[in-house]
Amino acid sequence: HEQAAASTIPLETLQRAFQNIYDTMDSIDTFKLKALDAMKQTVDTLSNEVEKSRGYIARAEGAAQAKLTHDAPSLLSLEG
Repeated sequence: HEQAAASTIPLETLQRAFQNIYDTMDSIDTFKLKALDAMKQTVDTLSNEVEKSRGYIARAEGAAQAKLTHDAPSLLSLEG
């Protein structure tokens, strides 16, 4: 009996080990929350930039279309 009792891990050491595990799990949860918040901010910023770029693209396409229309021969023009 005495040998078996002496070879066990002290209760305080076991409690510290579990507390370290709990602290680590809390740190992981905190990291994940911060990472998700940073990812959300990045996605929101990129979404705003994509939306803004659509206006520039539409304007450029409109200018290109206007140039094509202006440069194309008109059916109303008289040749001859």
